[in-house]
Amino acid sequence: MEEPVATVGRPTTFDAKRGVGHAARTEEETANGHAFDRKSRHVMDPPDIRVEGHSPRRLSMTRSLRFSALFLAAALLATACGPAGTTLPPASGGPAGSAPASGPATSVEPGPAGSINVLSLWGGSEEEAFQAVLKDFTEKTGVTVNYEADRQTYSTTLQSRITGGNPPDIAIIPGIGFLRRFAKDGSLKKLADLGIDTSGLSANYPEGFLGAGSVDGELYAVPAKYNNKGTMWYRPDLFTENGVTTNPTTWDEYKAALDANVGKPGAMALGAKDDWNLTDWFENIYIRQSGVEAYDKLFSAEGDWADPSVQTTVTTMLEVINDKYVVGGIDAAVGRAWTDAIAQVFKPEPEAAVFYEGGFVGGIAIGQTNPDLVIGETIDWFPFPTLGNTEDVTTFGGDVVGAFTDSAGAKAFVEYIVTPEANQVWAGTGAIVSPHKGVGTDAYPNELVVREAESLTNAAQIRYDGADLLPAGIAGEGLGALLQRAIAGDTIDWADYQTRVKAAWDAE
Repeated sequence: MEEPVATVGRPTTFDAKRGVGHAARTEEETANGHAFDRKSRHVMDPPDIRVEGHSPRRLSMTRSLRFSALFLAAALLATACGPAGTTLPPASGGPAGSAPASGPATSVEPGPAGSINVLSLWGGSEEEAFQAVLKDFTEKTGVTVNYEADRQTYSTTLQSRITGGNPPDIAIIPGIGFLRRFAKDGSLKKLADLGIDTSGLSANYPEGFLGAGSVDGELYAVPAKYNNKGTMWYRPDLFTENGVTTNPTTWDEYKAALDANVGKPGAMALGAKDDWNLTDWFENIYIRQSGVEAYDKLFSAEGDWADPSVQTTVTTMLEVINDKYVVGGIDAAVGRAWTDAIAQVFKPEPEAAVFYEGGFVGGIAIGQTNPDLVIGETIDWFPFPTLGNTEDVTTFGGDVVGAFTDSAGAKAFVEYIVTPEANQVWAGTGAIVSPHKGVGTDAYPNELVVREAESLTNAAQIRYDGADLLPAGIAGEGLGALLQRAIAGDTIDWADYQTRVKAAWDAE
């Protein structure tokens, strides 16, 4: 097991020209100078079961949010364990007279409650941004933070500490499946049991958003941050050099853009060693190809992974994830970390023109890979191309924060993290998009993040990262591992996967 990082306060600096926070290099970074991010949690197993790969971003704009009433249908039916299409009402209830969750946190008296232990799965620019939030929390409340981060074995570490009777006060929940498990076994505290008044929270977030942290109608965790997963990152300079004059909007246009960049210097980077990158590919093709209703069903207890639409999506993936387009070929890509794939596109001498992943790529590319990148010239993004259905839909990934103890410090942190002040600090780093309605576009440091926030606002429908909605204990190979084999040429037995997924749902 990797030794967790147990320090806080690594200095974060901000480039006034580019508006993205970055920190001094550390020994934890890879040989290419890229810190591994939290996404490694996708391959971690808790001690007692084999875990399905879980992935690892919301906003509040000055205008009203156009989130569909079905916005979190998949997330809500998963958290509620109810029938398909069910949505949860906003959580409410808490002792009268407790501090309003929408207001500033209050100071905690020195003593045992004067410090808390916070466990995180983030790394790189996301960790730096979170540390800025922790610093602001301490300044506002007087509560000191003993911060730990475990990038490689997070799920195992969190489960082991819970089982061993030494849980952190606050932890990031590694997927909605884990949240359901921790809530049902009593490890995760209800916000109402902490003495937090949750009645005003729903006014501060998009409709249905708090459902992601709810189980059986009770609120256990609050949204921390999120990112659009429908962002295709690219080098504008290479597109221009190779005759791609307009950004692709359809799948066929996207393949044409890749054709134009093959060998000049290369079309597409892929880091499939981190298999969650492949599940994100799958989800974004599936929702655009099969539609929102089919997406909601597939990633719920009612889903059928043996349905032909699953293999159709994989076949579509293989139209671009192949040796022709992927720089270095598929075999090399399966052994390549996703941060190294980012570097293939955005280092000073690029090897590829395009890399697909969520909105968080911009902060990593500018903050860690190449601080000399210039928005609109050497880095930019366009929406994931449409496939048949032209409705503007996308997926998003996000994290929720929960309390594993009922200490006064844990209560203070939860109350703080839902304030506009906390969300403005986080948004100002450029690493995330805030779901809080008290954060406007002026809080973001550059146009890349502003456009990401606007894309989520303007989408006809958006859906939670599907892999994060699956049960926490799926025996055998997870979705990401199956997709790794699929891109390598193996035929996947989706009926077998369906049997294992159904067993995991039934066990919840």
